[in-house]
Amino acid sequence: MEQFTSEWQAWHDERLAALATPFGMLSITGLHWLQQGENTWEGAPGRFDLDGDTITFRIGAGHSAGPTRAALEAAAQQETQTASAVELGSTADGASWIRLPRDGGLTWLVSDHTAYEAIDRDGRIGIRVHDSKSALLAHFVDIPAFPVTEAAVVSGRFEPYPAPRVRRIATALPGLEMDRTTVGTVTFALGGRTHTLIAAGSPETGLVLDFHDTTNGDTTPSWRTLSVGLPAADGSVTLDFNRTVIYPFAFHPWATCPAPVEENILRLPVRAGEKTPTRTLTEEGLTHPVGVVALSDAFDGPEVFRWIEESGAQLFGHRVRRGTQMPGPASASAFIVYGMRDAQDHADAASEAAVREFADDALAVGTPLVGVGSSGAQIVFEAARHLQRTTHGVDDGQTAPEAGGTGAGASGAAAAGARDSGAGDSADDPGLRILQESPLPVVVSADFAHDRLLRGSVTICPDSALGFVDIEGLAAQVGDDTPTRSRVWNDLIDRFTRLVVTSG
Repeated sequence: MEQFTSEWQAWHDERLAALATPFGMLSITGLHWLQQGENTWEGAPGRFDLDGDTITFRIGAGHSAGPTRAALEAAAQQETQTASAVELGSTADGASWIRLPRDGGLTWLVSDHTAYEAIDRDGRIGIRVHDSKSALLAHFVDIPAFPVTEAAVVSGRFEPYPAPRVRRIATALPGLEMDRTTVGTVTFALGGRTHTLIAAGSPETGLVLDFHDTTNGDTTPSWRTLSVGLPAADGSVTLDFNRTVIYPFAFHPWATCPAPVEENILRLPVRAGEKTPTRTLTEEGLTHPVGVVALSDAFDGPEVFRWIEESGAQLFGHRVRRGTQMPGPASASAFIVYGMRDAQDHADAASEAAVREFADDALAVGTPLVGVGSSGAQIVFEAARHLQRTTHGVDDGQTAPEAGGTGAGASGAAAAGARDSGAGDSADDPGLRILQESPLPVVVSADFAHDRLLRGSVTICPDSALGFVDIEGLAAQVGDDTPTRSRVWNDLIDRFTRLVVTSG
């Protein structure tokens, strides 16, 4: 299993590297469909004139632009290409022109850090903009994925059609359809049932399966795709669903990815392969995901999470259970670690240790954390203390106290250790008093604790970057009732999400 996982990780790393290229699919920031005649838009380096199926680019005053490497290579090779290949040239007055085959495309021109890709989609011609300084590309770290498992690898059989069949399909872009060539069917067993999917691609270069499954819209985008590779001489194939990938449309709205043919629906959850990305780009700008790592389900506070979303952040949840894979420590703008230790559904010790390791990694790479609840606050507290010791090379001699007092589920040994180390002496540290005594303690990492917006609501731990928020105490200052507590929560959330959104 270790070798199997290592091979998947190597494949996954190559996948990420391919996506993160300067003018790759994650650099796309816009798509402009061209009308016959002159076309331009704000920020364009010149004018794109469309005459029939030929685009001519005329550079604007004050701009510079030239062919990309791909365009130079295409121009050098076009003498030997068929009539269906890309054609390029220049007019008598030096303007560049390009003519595309149907459904073709080429990253054609580059101006400063922006490239312009000419595309044809079902006879519709456009220019897609790639920015190597795109916010999405700059923040790209990883794609979340289901845990790798050998059970997701199954054998199948390819049955070729007598001749390829062209199917009319939808695409990720509303209103745009295209022709898709299908070459046969792949039949396999998964989840105790036999399934048949229609394959695109080619038996000579590799089969491709686009499919829906019941995880779509929950943990995965509307559809995903799996490259099957070459079938053996007897038609046998191997389907490794761990290598199921998401199409670029999951990241931004300017992709024209092909949708599955109508028959390609798996009526079961395929919990393998890539999931929906946590950070995406919309026409309004970069999204600001906030991850919620939950050690327990119960949450007694007001509608905190709904308010966070209404303030402009996008929440994604991760319920911690034994064996589940933690999110990447840099996959969100910030994380909230929540847990009530006395909850009956609280995660076990091994899962809690995994969350603690995740919190260590998140703080180490600079991702802000908020700990809420007895166990959530304690984990963030311990992670921040650990970071302080490893960064400065000293041990402050302070062990994390048991948050929330000594109620059900509290560890007597840990509490005793806290008292022995002095951590339990809350008289010397009001932050520790909040952690130990508050029914719903809140701990924030340095990014939030020392921000001017939050300083009035945060108690700073002496000699530490940690901040503690006493919801009960803040509410009592202005009126100890439920509406007041709600106002305190709302005020904190407004400040929290403003920090998340403005920091990017």
